[in-house]
Amino acid sequence: MTTPPRSGEALTYITLVSLVAYAAIATDLYLPAIPYMIMDLGGTTSDGQLTLSVFMLGLALGQLVFGPLSDRFGRIPVVRAGTLLFLVTSILCALANEMDFMWAMRGLQGMAAASGPVIARAIVRDRYEGNRAAQVMSTLSAAMAIIPMVAPSIGALILEFADWPAVFIALAVFAGLVLVALSRLPETTSNSSGERLTFLTIVRSFSEMLRQHSFLGYQMAGSFSFSALFVYLSTVAFFLPDVFNIPTSLFGYAFALTVFGFMTGSLINARVVMRFGMNQTLKAGLSISLLSAVVIVFLSGKANDYLYAMAALSSTLFLGVGLTASNASMGAISLYAHRAGSASAVYGFTHALLASAVGAAAGLLYQGRLLEPAVMMLGCAMLAFSGLWLVHWRSDS
Repeated sequence: MTTPPRSGEALTYITLVSLVAYAAIATDLYLPAIPYMIMDLGGTTSDGQLTLSVFMLGLALGQLVFGPLSDRFGRIPVVRAGTLLFLVTSILCALANEMDFMWAMRGLQGMAAASGPVIARAIVRDRYEGNRAAQVMSTLSAAMAIIPMVAPSIGALILEFADWPAVFIALAVFAGLVLVALSRLPETTSNSSGERLTFLTIVRSFSEMLRQHSFLGYQMAGSFSFSALFVYLSTVAFFLPDVFNIPTSLFGYAFALTVFGFMTGSLINARVVMRFGMNQTLKAGLSISLLSAVVIVFLSGKANDYLYAMAALSSTLFLGVGLTASNASMGAISLYAHRAGSASAVYGFTHALLASAVGAAAGLLYQGRLLEPAVMMLGCAMLAFSGLWLVHWRSDS
């Protein structure tokens, strides 16, 4: 473990926040440009949505690539390569003249974007240990949570002065700035070796991690709690008008409420985790989310009578997710300190895939009322809480 000198702490934090934010900025900055892009490329609304789906698929798969590579070749060379690929694919997206090419480039851009969060988590684990790692990750998460609130507005501002390709040029400029910052960031792992990296060794490593009780427990806690958030995001644009008679134009406020809860939870965690410990703070976060979900289900039958209470409960539920996220990820990755890249890859891949699947299922099961999303959020909160049993069972054995 190495700790950066105080003079380099600010640069380290800014760089790590930028890496963690790859996926968020590559989706949220681009959202306002989708209608203009599909009009220019002769696509449909579903074609535009597919550019988001293939990006998320690439993001999930890319973590399986960059995580193990960073264990083998070092964090900085691999994340530089991923960032360079992100820069190149951003430019190619800007040059797209048909939807097929855009889908391909967005998929590759998603894979490149995966290098940021998967290696950032590994770098945090390399530099810090235990509760301190969770504290640093919470600070990064809180800072990163601001991006979904401001990125769509920045994207819309860009479109006031330029056509949609300018949004992807902005992403390329962002990647270029990160490359410059990475040139000042020292290598954090000394574990790279000449050991041959094969598909079979990667599969064996991943299988080992997912069979480890504590790792699986942390994975369940983090992934299912985050899946509850995805249930909300996948259905909020529908239940706002259907249940509360609120126009979808106010979706941004509902989204801001979610981000505010998550960011608050992350900031609280950064303050208290050193005092109470990673597992106790994780338990508190899971408990808050579970209790909030129970009350939401209880009130869902007459939700329109409790608008402000439901808004407060939703924000509180995601405050619990904010308390949970960093502790779960660092708890899992800390179990494999010498393979932090691979552990981060397994955690991130499962996390993204499960959350996306649950969010898609929530959209399919939606029946024009709040009950189904509320029950799904409660189910996710219960499964997340059950992960504690695996963590403690392994710890006590």
